[in-house]
Amino acid sequence: MKALALAAARFLAGLLLVVPLAGFAAPELGRVYALAPASGSDGVLVANQEGLYLAQPDGRLSLLVKRDGGFVALVADPSDASVLYGSGRSGGLLRSDDGGRQWQRQSQGGPESFALLAVSPDDSKRLYGVADGVYRSIDSGRIWTRSGDAPDKLMNISASPGGLYAGTEEGLLFSTDGGASWRPASMRRIPVTMVSAEPDGTLYSFQFGQGFLKTHAPELAWTPLANSFGGQAILVMARNGQRLFAATHIGRLFVSDDDGRNWQAIGGARGPASAAEKRGEQLFAANCQACHGVLGIGEAPQFGKSLQGLAPALDDTAHAWHHSDQQLQDTILKGSPAPHSRMVAFEGLLNARDAADLVAYMKSLWGERALRCQGARHMDPGCMTH
Repeated sequence: MKALALAAARFLAGLLLVVPLAGFAAPELGRVYALAPASGSDGVLVANQEGLYLAQPDGRLSLLVKRDGGFVALVADPSDASVLYGSGRSGGLLRSDDGGRQWQRQSQGGPESFALLAVSPDDSKRLYGVADGVYRSIDSGRIWTRSGDAPDKLMNISASPGGLYAGTEEGLLFSTDGGASWRPASMRRIPVTMVSAEPDGTLYSFQFGQGFLKTHAPELAWTPLANSFGGQAILVMARNGQRLFAATHIGRLFVSDDDGRNWQAIGGARGPASAAEKRGEQLFAANCQACHGVLGIGEAPQFGKSLQGLAPALDDTAHAWHHSDQQLQDTILKGSPAPHSRMVAFEGLLNARDAADLVAYMKSLWGERALRCQGARHMDPGCMTH
């Protein structure tokens, strides 16, 4: 489990050139370890260091169950979403039969903590877990057998009808023997931060620099669906009915109603309301959006190209809120002299009022913490931690 955490941290550290990781997870959730469909709801269960949250597509967020140490792994039975398997930092494999409200220990021996879990879509008694290696159970998680070593630089696993997929920093791998051996599932040596298999053989993945993709086994001819997450990388995904839910490495939740082609952030900022904010929204679309992304989410990296010089996010996922209104307005009008910056001066196209309205719009994309901690206050102790 420690090796997995180190591998994930090492890869995500590379994203710091785009989006600083520390201090920018959603204040309500922190790090999101796993997602699972919420039985009897159109929302998603979110595993974090507190326990399980229920997140609704309309942004409502409620704590379903609190647990010491939270949950670091979570998966639903594909045939019955009310049956969940989870793991904390100790206590072995846990099981819930009521959608996550009550839990009891399921495993008899085996690892005390699993970093990743998967359930076979064609045999719900067959479970896979990652701890100090890859483990397999054929009796719903009671008895575990170590199958083999986990792949190097592992990020994510998912069980399919044909075997087990693993997303790693060095590409997508596949195992037909429960993790005893692995082979490349794709010729692309692109970091795969998330892979999710469907019972019908459909595969979704997030490939760094390529975005969210879809294919069908065994062909694995990937179709790009969306690359609109800026510098964020999807780490976990879950389906509930026709909706797809995803969480990125900074703890932001997204939902898609059209099979992953378009995504909307769940919760977060209120959006433009005042006349100045709405005027700023129009100015942003005309002058800023091409580089800084829709809703200021930032510029998506391209695999094989330098991460230096990417237009940063202007919502509250990066460091825009570390600056005062005046500093932001000055950057808009005078540009940025920083090395590798492509931020040019807009004072020939925009005036002081335009810059003020643009900043007003940007701030409508910020949550409560960023608004409260803007500028020099971002270094205050209450603003640096959640």
